[in-house]
Amino acid sequence: MNTADIVIVGAGFAGAATAFHLARRGAGKIVVLEREAVPGYHASGRNAALGFTSIDEWEAATLAQEGLAFIRGEASTLAKRPLFRDCGSLLVASVPQTAGRLQSLVTRLPEGAAWWDASEAVRAVPVLAESDAIGGLWSPGDAVVDIHGLLQVYIQEARARGAQILFSAPVCSVKVAHGKIAEVHTPSGAWSCGTLVNAAGAWASELGRLADSPVPPLQPRRRHLFIGKPGFAVDPHWPFVWHADVDTYFRPEGDGLLLSPCDATPHPAVEPRTDEHAKLLLAEKLMRAFPRLMTMSIAQGWACLRTFARDERFVIGRDPAVQGLVWVAGLGGHGMTSSYAAGRLGAAAALRDWSEELAWFDPARLVGC
Repeated sequence: MNTADIVIVGAGFAGAATAFHLARRGAGKIVVLEREAVPGYHASGRNAALGFTSIDEWEAATLAQEGLAFIRGEASTLAKRPLFRDCGSLLVASVPQTAGRLQSLVTRLPEGAAWWDASEAVRAVPVLAESDAIGGLWSPGDAVVDIHGLLQVYIQEARARGAQILFSAPVCSVKVAHGKIAEVHTPSGAWSCGTLVNAAGAWASELGRLADSPVPPLQPRRRHLFIGKPGFAVDPHWPFVWHADVDTYFRPEGDGLLLSPCDATPHPAVEPRTDEHAKLLLAEKLMRAFPRLMTMSIAQGWACLRTFARDERFVIGRDPAVQGLVWVAGLGGHGMTSSYAAGRLGAAAALRDWSEELAWFDPARLVGC
């Protein structure tokens, strides 16, 4: 029987960032178990890399801003190269009510954020000329992130401080004795531990079930991303543009555009396949949101799973019934940007540091819902 102080399941952003913080705090012997042969194989390696902070929910926005500051600062220093590309974001609206909601976010964003009217938005991104947008929220501090570089920073720093990361190590069972985490079993061996961190992404509910947790299932949802080739030159300095009323976005990617129809189809926790209907959804949304992109040809596409709690808040904290089980899951579409802060909170929960900040994300809120 192998022994560890803390076992973390999942080496994506949630698990790797938690290992990063725990190792920095000298939390003892830390072992990360990753079911795949490489880290970030699923959502952590297939997202749109949007360092996005214009979030309505203040608690989540705060984590995203903290995470993006880390990416711009310490993470890039550790990587010895910038892990971000400055571009800013433009969140546009076509309905006055939505425009008012976005304008209210300006004072909560870092310095430089502003509300642009339609003419200002078109000057910045000419492809918006035929859009029905009445204006947009400009956030110059947002960026496109090197997601693989960021994940490696977490992993390398955790390893440098003694954390052990094992790949091709899916968890097949969890032993709970007298209401406490006791052992975690994989096909290649078992680990005794006092704390188990559930950072399993789309598989978080499966791990919770193995540990007899009462936390209700989190829901994986499939999202598609596409690379398109428009019939005009793409300016690589454009911001990423998100239509808040139609719910679709694009950003420069090479000489083309990366786009998403922002689909959120419930999906089992298995490898998602691309669905041709997602292309039709994208075309329908582009026709309403960004008509000038309608002539674009699609070069490639892929899908990933984003995982949500019922109330769509993050799930970070100690399990309400199983002693030693800690959740860092349900990060939805903000896992990459918020990973540094989510990992900090996950490490705090694992070390029994309680705070009002953790209370908002407490898994206990979901029990009995």
